[in-house]
Amino acid sequence: MAEKERWDGWLGPKQWMPIVAILSLAIIALAVVLVLNMGDDGGEETASTPGRVPTHEHADFALFVRGQRFDFDKPEYTVSEDETPKNENVHIHPPRVNVVHAHTTLTTWDEFWRSIGFTLSDPSFPGVTGDKVCMTFPDGTKLCNTATETWKFVANGVEVDGLSNVNISDLSRVLFSYGPKDEDVLATEWPDVSDEACIPSGLCLERGSPEDEPCGGQGVCTD
Repeated sequence: MAEKERWDGWLGPKQWMPIVAILSLAIIALAVVLVLNMGDDGGEETASTPGRVPTHEHADFALFVRGQRFDFDKPEYTVSEDETPKNENVHIHPPRVNVVHAHTTLTTWDEFWRSIGFTLSDPSFPGVTGDKVCMTFPDGTKLCNTATETWKFVANGVEVDGLSNVNISDLSRVLFSYGPKDEDVLATEWPDVSDEACIPSGLCLERGSPEDEPCGGQGVCTD
């Protein structure tokens, strides 16, 4: 009587080829799902992203370059009443272009800057050192730390190493400043950072009503 053929632990082509085919199809399907989930915005996070929920908070900010305050009161940076925001999570609009509106928790200053065409890399990002701090403007201008000029960041009256990767917090005041290395921006520019975020938030009614804002109050934007 002939001995039964024993399996030696190895798979022949007839066994492993169907397995490889199935795994390949699974990998392709997963890749397609990931691409579709990213959407046309390159993976922009929204209120539906895990960990982020709808909110409506406001913060004052200012950008100074070599002593001159940057003017954000232009159509390419703001949202008018009849426009769709460039980013559903964060925007600015008249009459207070010095106040950022954050509509989703965990919204960072980096997300705001990118929504209007800027990029800022600073030490608030892991691995970014002081010699690598740069801001790129929508027109392609790039300002980086040098031996004579540097970026300085102030949050609520305290100078910090960086702000780009920091969440926008309600009623905060922040300053982004580029200029002479030894300039005391707390003395020269910080006093010019507004404190008007409480107005669209409806928390200082003696100074103005959120109903006068295209996007005021603690809930959704008003018409």
